[in-house]
Amino acid sequence: MMENAETFRPSIMVDMKKNRIRIHKHTLRVLGDPDFVMLIVNPEEHTLGIKRSTLDDKRAHRVHKSTVKKDCELYSKSLMSAFRELCPDWDKRKCYRIEGEIVAGENMAVFSMMDSSCLVIE
Repeated sequence: MMENAETFRPSIMVDMKKNRIRIHKHTLRVLGDPDFVMLIVNPEEHTLGIKRSTLDDKRAHRVHKSTVKKDCELYSKSLMSAFRELCPDWDKRKCYRIEGEIVAGENMAVFSMMDSSCLVIE
């Protein structure tokens, strides 16, 4: 499943206005199309990790794929609040795209919040 990890750049979109994180379908695919993922925030390094998980992990989130794009959308006001603390320059009405890196052998993608780009969405 991780054969293209060297060339593939996983990506997510953080929508501050809708308290939503969209994990793009290609990111899910390189993680092995998991049914559950765990989000790991490292405030010291300003990173977000998305790791393949299982039903028996109480911290796991079920992957509900959008029927249109096959992306996964997770909603969390508390996570967006944590992001606002980590990234005080982020506008609470805007969306941010972040590309990350695959951590080979860990079934995980890591995203640096400092490497985000603001999206213009109408």
